[in-house]
Amino acid sequence: MKRDYAMDYFKGLLVIGMIYTHVLQFFSDVSIYPNTRFSMEFFNLVTFSGFIFCFGYVNELAYYRKSFSKVRVKLLVTGMKTLLAFYISGLAFQVYVDDMSLDIATILPIILLQVIPGWSEFLLSFSLIMLMGLVLFPFINWIKGKPLLLWALVFLFLMTSFIDYSLIQSSYLGLFIGTELFPVFPVVQYLPFYLIGIYFANYKIVFIWKYFIGSILGTALFFYYLIRNDFQLPMRFPPSIYWLVGSAFFLYMYYLLCKFLERQKIEFIFLKVMGQNTLFYLVISNVFIFSLDDTLSGMILGPWIGLLFSVILLFIIGFLISIVSSRKLYT
Repeated sequence: MKRDYAMDYFKGLLVIGMIYTHVLQFFSDVSIYPNTRFSMEFFNLVTFSGFIFCFGYVNELAYYRKSFSKVRVKLLVTGMKTLLAFYISGLAFQVYVDDMSLDIATILPIILLQVIPGWSEFLLSFSLIMLMGLVLFPFINWIKGKPLLLWALVFLFLMTSFIDYSLIQSSYLGLFIGTELFPVFPVVQYLPFYLIGIYFANYKIVFIWKYFIGSILGTALFFYYLIRNDFQLPMRFPPSIYWLVGSAFFLYMYYLLCKFLERQKIEFIFLKVMGQNTLFYLVISNVFIFSLDDTLSGMILGPWIGLLFSVILLFIIGFLISIVSSRKLYT
């Protein structure tokens, strides 16, 4: 099966946005550089949803077109690798940012998911959604061939954003349906993006007017909320319906752009490498940023220096990948 490089480009763009946002969140100050708020909130809006869409799309091509017996181990390994990435990032945050000792009292609550360290919760949600895709494998294979039912399920999952999150006092349940106890990307509320990714891959969707208009309507709801609420953002943790649908138009534009890039004769190597090594970039960038938090605490980066910092970090991680790749080649 020919690899879909558009998804590599898509994930590469999302990696850039996430790392740039993390750099600004740690090393910039919106009171000094107020314009950074717009770029941070834009990438916050599109990045997680975009990754979930990509996972659904890629998993449809790689797994859901094959028999369960052939892919169950691969799906499980992918989910567990992502869970391990959460543990690594979470421990790095606790040690470098929260100045906690690397001992059992720090490690065990993270392993048991009793503590969800900052800037790492997205990795846990990635893992849970991948594992949910494994558990629901037969159901997904059934419903992907019934587009009306699939879209009905998408809207049903979106409606779960209206639940009273304050009633959810279990941290474990909160990981799946949302809670106010800690920042979380709840699995159920973000599953629509996974299902839409599967749908787009299964039916080879590119530009279709009804989806273009639908994406505009989704993002229009987001701007409607902004206008009605003095440009205060809708709730992100846990997500409101306005936050969930707000990324629709931007993600569709990302998708169409990446499909366009895929058709070009030029290969965008840097984006492709990031897209093919997404997990490595996200984990290692987090460890770098967390470890520099204390060292660079007195430094305030503007948007352009922050972008340069992010690009340098991306090149360093790319260099590490090239070392690993060359060793595999010669061993």
